[in-house]
Amino acid sequence: MDRKQKRLERRQQRAAAKAASNTVPSEQDEDANYAGTNISHSGASATAQQSTSDVKFAKLLSQNEDVLLNFVANINKLYQEKLGRPAPFMTFVICGMQSAGKSTIMERFMQAPLNIIQEGTGTRCPLDTTCIHDGSLNEPKCELSGKELDPAMSGTSLTTDEVFRAITAHNKMLADKDEFSTQSLRLIYRAKNVQNMRFVDTPGIISNKGTGQDNREDIKRILRDTMKKPNAKLCVLVEPKEFSTNPIIDFCDETFGGRPKWTNNSIVLMTKFDKQLEDARSGSKANKFFKEFHDNNLYPHLIITPTLPKEDLPADKLLIERRKLLQDAHGNEMERFEDWRLGHERFRETCPEDELLHPEIQNKIGFSVAKDKMREMMLTDTAQRLPEVLKSLRNELSDCHNDLEYLIGKKKLMDPREVKIIVGQVLHEVAKRVNSYLDGDLETASKFPDVLRDLEEELEEEEESEWCLRRLGTCATLDDEEEWRTLIDSLLDQRKIPSYVYPEKKFLGGKQFQRAGHLMKVVMAEAMPDPSHLKEYVPSGAGYLQGGLQRENWERATLAIVKMSSKKISHPGINFFIKHVGSIFRRLFLVGIHDLKQGSADVSIKFKLLPDGIESHLVTKFDNMVWNLMENAANKTHVSLEPMYSTLDPSLPTFHPIEDDVSQKDKYMMNINGQYERLPTKKEIRDEGFMNMVKSRIESLLSVDGGKAKDLLRSEGKKKATEKKSFLPEERTAMINNAETDAIILSAFRYTMALHDQIMIYLNFQINHYLYEEYKEKISTFSRDVLDEDWSAMIPVDGTLDDEIKKLEDNIADLQASLQDVQRLQA
Repeated sequence: MDRKQKRLERRQQRAAAKAASNTVPSEQDEDANYAGTNISHSGASATAQQSTSDVKFAKLLSQNEDVLLNFVANINKLYQEKLGRPAPFMTFVICGMQSAGKSTIMERFMQAPLNIIQEGTGTRCPLDTTCIHDGSLNEPKCELSGKELDPAMSGTSLTTDEVFRAITAHNKMLADKDEFSTQSLRLIYRAKNVQNMRFVDTPGIISNKGTGQDNREDIKRILRDTMKKPNAKLCVLVEPKEFSTNPIIDFCDETFGGRPKWTNNSIVLMTKFDKQLEDARSGSKANKFFKEFHDNNLYPHLIITPTLPKEDLPADKLLIERRKLLQDAHGNEMERFEDWRLGHERFRETCPEDELLHPEIQNKIGFSVAKDKMREMMLTDTAQRLPEVLKSLRNELSDCHNDLEYLIGKKKLMDPREVKIIVGQVLHEVAKRVNSYLDGDLETASKFPDVLRDLEEELEEEEESEWCLRRLGTCATLDDEEEWRTLIDSLLDQRKIPSYVYPEKKFLGGKQFQRAGHLMKVVMAEAMPDPSHLKEYVPSGAGYLQGGLQRENWERATLAIVKMSSKKISHPGINFFIKHVGSIFRRLFLVGIHDLKQGSADVSIKFKLLPDGIESHLVTKFDNMVWNLMENAANKTHVSLEPMYSTLDPSLPTFHPIEDDVSQKDKYMMNINGQYERLPTKKEIRDEGFMNMVKSRIESLLSVDGGKAKDLLRSEGKKKATEKKSFLPEERTAMINNAETDAIILSAFRYTMALHDQIMIYLNFQINHYLYEEYKEKISTFSRDVLDEDWSAMIPVDGTLDDEIKKLEDNIADLQASLQDVQRLQA
């Protein structure tokens, strides 16, 4: 199992333990919840007053349908054309098979033929239509627009002929490319002979995959996209045949993921019902025909629309013929349905027991009934939805003002001189924050708890950085550093990291550095090698006849062991520690940037307006500065460490040499009284001298007397210069034996341990100076180095900025006009 997987498992175990300990809410949590409730309640009054006003306005507006729909049309146009959002009010999405009569239904809504009908699928993109009754118009007035529409064909005061030709040409253009499009054409149709209505005509679905190109997936995509609009409702056109053989039902099931997902949000029209009149010539036959529809929660409105015997006509001729057809559509439909009902009555005269027509059928006869029902649904929904839309308009206006202010500020920062000033202020503020984190920053730690890190998170960030695989100096290899990471992971896995290191605590800043130092000391102690594996090589290290003396040089062998052991534990540890701290330092800069961005001060706002790429450039420059700092610290620390193991000093405070007389018996000497007294050993003499030195030092410190302190230092200097010291036994065999080899190894190990204590004290000063203090100094002067660069090359030319500002200004003007309409209507 790799280190990353082990870390993940340990983190999951800690999270589970923490969750188990937090199952009971504290009183503090309850107090916080209570306080939050009070705050929410107190901040709601202004919003409630505005909402009440909007509800009153919606109620007032709903009393005049024409004014309401005209207002709705303006809002829809604003959303679609200016804000690039779907229209917010209810829209009926007309969905049916090819030649099911969709475009004809749409023309009956508008009392005008506007969408081309041809063999195949004539409608190639959604036609989003708003019909508005306007009794002041003698001739219909149209507005047509669309993202993909030829600009020459769009307009705000078009005739029906112009709209017909534009829509026909657009559909033909798509057909020539053999394409369907989700981009809607938007039509606002005002006339005195229409009812207020909103609907979208969609392309028809080909019913036979064997004829022509299968367009089902294209239509599904268009329908799904259209149904995403707020409060969209399906208007499904079913064919006048048995439920099970109606392909549009299966198509809707597939498109919307099951029948309940669309039947509860739709109205159903059965077009061309004249084809079913004969088969439904009695009440019982009609009821039986519709039963399966009703069982599936579908209650179709019955519609008869006359059709042309031939529709493959030139566009102009087709327009004339369809106009004639529409003029007689209502009367023709009423006459046909009246004959159908009379036929039912005549049948009941001969068969009195026959069923009456089901009320769900009787009440849904004729296009005008369906149109009135759809109109009622739309007006009710519009009136209910209006307060929400008005609130959205105000929020949108506020957002536009904020965005405009942002872009104007961004435009000002296209000047390199201005950018340089802001960057200088930003780096100054970030440096203040980082230094605060290092010195101790309770406020930031509590404000951004997510930026705090435990030990494993720090180690993971170091290991996943590119610095992990980057060589740092020449005193240790990457493999040596990897051994340290493996050892640390093993200690974590076995829970051998001491509690005083606080591996599971989350820290920020200076506390992270302090913990890294403690971790280095712990791991260096664990990494201390056992020199016993060098036993067979020690005789070779002792040599012979060095300096002309005919005996083995045990001291040389000891020094070699000390060097090898010290190098093994010190240099890789220093490299790892510096990389560990470096990853902490580089992250503190990112935390400082994040902290600054969250502020509301002028420099925080301007920082967020800086051109793209400036922040990443600063981070890159900072990373380079930190790496250079790490290299300098590593080089100086490694170089300064080498003298500590290049020579041996038997007077190291915590080093206890192997005494010459360890294996000898006690020695005695006759005193003046003729009695024998045991002579003290060298160890006893040294221990007594050490205790006397400690006693003298304490007395000097307690006296606070400069003279006594100087005397003490003189005395210690003289003692060190004149004191006899032993390191290794003087008596040695001509050829080193096993016992003597063990003595050399033991002495080297004792010395390495004593030296390790001195190295850790020394390293503490080194890393504090070359890493911590240097980092604080470098970050304070970082801005000087960065600002010397040419900033003009880093500021991209943004040619769209003026266009974006102009667009926002236009949107603000339109939003303000809409809200002024509200005020005017309220007055």
